[in-house]
Amino acid sequence: MNSHEREQFELVLEFHHELREFVTELSEVGAAMCLADHRPAGPAPSPQLKARIASLVATRPQRVTPEGIVMSGPDRLVQWVNPAFSEMCGYSIEELRGKSLGPILQGPKTDRDAAERIRRAVHSNTPCTETLINYHKNGTPYLVEIAITPILDDAGQPLWFVARERELTDQIAA
Repeated sequence: MNSHEREQFELVLEFHHELREFVTELSEVGAAMCLADHRPAGPAPSPQLKARIASLVATRPQRVTPEGIVMSGPDRLVQWVNPAFSEMCGYSIEELRGKSLGPILQGPKTDRDAAERIRRAVHSNTPCTETLINYHKNGTPYLVEIAITPILDDAGQPLWFVARERELTDQIAA
């Protein structure tokens, strides 16, 4: 599974309780099999190979900022947000449900071209990723990377849109 397929799969798992339970059970079976006492048929990896792999993993950038997740219906109005999103923007689900996020979160320093690209992508049911300045409920600007994925039915019509938002805390929203 490539990274895009994995992201799509994780989004489906986020909202599909039965599938999430099944995947958890499969993971437990896989872990039990890995821990079972068996010896591989081939030669063990060399210490140099193990060190190279450990080095690559150690130098790989780690995500420390939790992702905010927003789920909107086909009408593009908020249906659900996770706690990380509420913490990022300062608004509760009760304040956002049934509303469009653009007018609430965008402000004077928001890149209008990026906002328009997002609107066009959502209206054409295509995924998009943009970086722009949003505004916290208290008026403080913050820089955020937004990746929106449409979840479509078999006919290509949107069932919902899922946005993953990550605040770019290492960059200051000027």
